[in-house]
Amino acid sequence: MDKTNDWKWVKIPDGEYAALATYNDHKLAEYNNPLIQALPPILSGEEFIRKVAVYPSYAPEERELDAHHRFHCVERLSRFFEPLNKTINLQQVVCALLMQGYLARNIYKPEYARRSRQIYEAIKVGGGKNLEHYVNIPTSASGLTLIGPSGMGKSTNFIHILKLYPQVILHPEYSTYQIVWLKVDCPHAGSLKGLCTDIFLAVDKLLGTNYFNKFGASRNSEDYMLAQVAQITHTHHLGVLVIDEMQNLVTARRSCSDMLNFLVKMDNIVGVPVIRIGTNEAFPILQGNFRNARRGTGEGSVIWNRMMKDDEWDYFMEGMWEYQWTKISTSFSDEINEVFYEESQGIIDIAIKLYKMVQWRAISLAGKEVINVNLIKDAAKDGLYLVKPMLDAIRSGDEEWMIKYKDIASIDTTPYQNQCLSNIETKDLKEISRLARKQQTNGNLSATIRHIIIQLLELDVEPRLAKECAEKVVSSSDEETNISLLVKQAYALALEGGKENIAKVITHKIKVKPKYEDNDIRQIAENANKNKTAAYEGLKSAQLIKNPVDDFISFGYYNA
Repeated sequence: MDKTNDWKWVKIPDGEYAALATYNDHKLAEYNNPLIQALPPILSGEEFIRKVAVYPSYAPEERELDAHHRFHCVERLSRFFEPLNKTINLQQVVCALLMQGYLARNIYKPEYARRSRQIYEAIKVGGGKNLEHYVNIPTSASGLTLIGPSGMGKSTNFIHILKLYPQVILHPEYSTYQIVWLKVDCPHAGSLKGLCTDIFLAVDKLLGTNYFNKFGASRNSEDYMLAQVAQITHTHHLGVLVIDEMQNLVTARRSCSDMLNFLVKMDNIVGVPVIRIGTNEAFPILQGNFRNARRGTGEGSVIWNRMMKDDEWDYFMEGMWEYQWTKISTSFSDEINEVFYEESQGIIDIAIKLYKMVQWRAISLAGKEVINVNLIKDAAKDGLYLVKPMLDAIRSGDEEWMIKYKDIASIDTTPYQNQCLSNIETKDLKEISRLARKQQTNGNLSATIRHIIIQLLELDVEPRLAKECAEKVVSSSDEETNISLLVKQAYALALEGGKENIAKVITHKIKVKPKYEDNDIRQIAENANKNKTAAYEGLKSAQLIKNPVDDFISFGYYNA
């Protein structure tokens, strides 16, 4: 149970938290038992729904978030939990089973201490063998079996129901801890020692005890370990033991009857109600191998099949449909309802995961993000291909075909989510690259303008005019234009007062007085031009060229 409620909690040394016992009047005389009175009040169906329903957070403005954020929003559907009629019925059964199981284990009465001594005697004298020969105190416990295909929410519903109760309650007045519920998985090998080990470890984690080290050694016999489990669950007032994944017994290396017999002993001898949860594969075992058939398939059994296309299915779909993060809101319609049922075949887990995949697909595709029948079918085709053979068998109604696929495989939506994200990233990459190039160009232009302004300021151009001229020449130039040329063009524009047409300035040949060196050919040619004399004479006077006649004679060509 969530510690955010009104319970007061205490930390168990080396263990978990325990709720401090407060005793309720359950209005029934037979429930005058501290182990029952410490349990939460009996809930009506309406109260139960309010306590366990899980509706993800949602705000319409989240539709405006970018695609990557909305992908995370869609993932909230994994936590969506809408209690159905069978959930309410199951809760009422579990509540009654839990309270009734405590009737014959009232710590006020001497029968409780007597059962404890008898279990101890079975361990001391018989090493745990033939427990039923030592313990003869009647119990009030009864078991429950829940069977149904995967994806129907069996385990999920049980978790929500069990969390209504604190897992551990501390009774200071009686100096004892009460373990209200314990849930473990059936070992894959069907090993009773494996089951005992899991129970030891689970109790150690809760209470900070050391049972695994004391009793879990491999050298201990199976009977001894089972008897210790019986003593521990009795000593700590276990309300209900939940064994999930009972279909694991199908592939057990040993006879599954030993496991089933022990679970019946927990009901009949120790007085601890046992709830067995399994898929359809477990049905033949639980139906045919229980010594007490009533406990396996009679009033103590519940079969959960897929949802029928009825009012409850409509209620479930309409509730889930409210959580939609596509840009365009698509109203729920009979047509959409029909295709969703066809693709999921009324299996809750598949319906929820398909709705997630539909939204991911809509968000990842370029367009208005509208959910329609074709989009749903495409998402189902790509995302549910692993379970398609099983769904096809269910659609056919062919029992032999359905037997071939005994269970619905678990669906991992991560690959489909990654595929849709990849589609977004491919499109975004092009846009990101375009923006990056634009930003880089803008950054380069800004740096060029700043450089030109600095150069103009050094030439005593007024700051406002320098900025205006720099921006004009840069905006009118090619990307490949040399920056030195841009400075000259900007300076020329500045000399014109910044009013001259920029095209005229850019196309006008700008002459900047060069810095001449001694005997600079450019200066000699320029002076000759000013004096209207031949450049040749100036170059000859500077001895930069020779007299061709003298040069010819010096080589002896004349004498030749």
